[in-house]
Amino acid sequence: MSDNGKATILIVDDDQYVLAALMQLFCDDYNVILASSGAEAIEVVRMGKQISAVVMDIKMTPMDGLTAARHILTIDSTIPVIFHTGYPREYNEQQIDAAEKPFEYVQKGRSSQQLIRAVRNAVETSLLRRSTVELSRYAANNFDIIGRSPVMLEVYRLIRRVAPTEVKVMILGETGTGKELVARAIHKLSARKDNRLVIFNCNHKSADLVESELFGHVKGAFTGAISGRIGQFEYADGGTVFLDEIGDLDITTQAKLLRVVETGEFSRVGAHDVSVTNVRVICATHKSLEGLVSEGRFREDLYYRLKGVQILMPPLRERREDIPLLIGKFLDRFTIECDMPPKYFDPDAEAVLRKFDWPGNVRDLERAVESLIVLTDSDVIIVGDVQRYLHLIQDAVSDSSEGVIPLPVRVREFKRKCIEDALSQTGGNISEAARLLGVDRANLGRDIRALNIALASGSAS
Repeated sequence: MSDNGKATILIVDDDQYVLAALMQLFCDDYNVILASSGAEAIEVVRMGKQISAVVMDIKMTPMDGLTAARHILTIDSTIPVIFHTGYPREYNEQQIDAAEKPFEYVQKGRSSQQLIRAVRNAVETSLLRRSTVELSRYAANNFDIIGRSPVMLEVYRLIRRVAPTEVKVMILGETGTGKELVARAIHKLSARKDNRLVIFNCNHKSADLVESELFGHVKGAFTGAISGRIGQFEYADGGTVFLDEIGDLDITTQAKLLRVVETGEFSRVGAHDVSVTNVRVICATHKSLEGLVSEGRFREDLYYRLKGVQILMPPLRERREDIPLLIGKFLDRFTIECDMPPKYFDPDAEAVLRKFDWPGNVRDLERAVESLIVLTDSDVIIVGDVQRYLHLIQDAVSDSSEGVIPLPVRVREFKRKCIEDALSQTGGNISEAARLLGVDRANLGRDIRALNIALASGSAS
């Protein structure tokens, strides 16, 4: 939209009388830019004008409308193009690639209402597309969340809706879908953004350690407590506490968490006095808390206190259209961080990645892209490279009773394959293999021993 609140449309025709008539028809409702040739229209779009729709004649010289439209869509694929032609029978959709098909055909000489309706629909579509792109770009630039699929746009909408409030948020989703990124985004958009965000994972610590880390302890509270320490709730006062994998929290600590959620009150381990904190609590889990409640493993009252607004992070297999965007992001990040030359995925190789189910979700795809960048000598990663990688990680667990690829197995076996390939390429020279892999020679030696990789006799050390 321009400063006057009107959308801008571009009208392209080599007939000056047609341009004048269409200017008269649309100037009250839109900002109208006129172009008398395809080349002139392309230049207007290339200059960065916010064009919401193009009305394009087809039969023009020296560049016809089909060619001009193709160039315009290459510059900005969100612009709807309406072909306004006096020769509709000379052109058909078989002449145009699927990605280049016009928003609509309107025959010249027919009722002007048909063209007015087509332009109105095109402008509305353009504004919706542009807002979608801007929203996804904002999420990528500010929160490192990538995706333009409908399910991800709903995630962004919920983030923006709940962030300015104090409502509790429960983020649901499988491992590796990006739940922590959502929590960071909510905090960053909230009134608490200038205070601390504390991230605490509940699933890998003993009950006593969890209680001490969350609420702190006094000196002598237990064996080894040689000094007092503050807990995460006290440290985050005024900010946000994100409790990841809340479903793994033990039942005793759940009672103490309920108290701090309801009243802000808590006591350090071993202390008699009561402290008060003011934090916003955001939780995440890949488990069914309702199921845990029915099994008696999660307090029902705590569940309803924490439930608040639920945000579901979809698994990658349910938003495959986002995979090319994620691949591009990981390619750029990894090659820049490792000071490597740019690499690209062949379209067919990218299609293989798009069809894979990715049990580890975005995290799983990221690891695959990084591994393929390191292992592929060519600047272009082809289908064979991707298939070998997927075949390797699937073979590692071909006898798994659940049919799910355990992450530790995948990492170990892929690491073994990387090292064996590097040693093969360098004739068993460990120093050269370390250089090829971009790792320290001593660390590579330890990995070779840990993975029981056999070295050829006479290999260089």
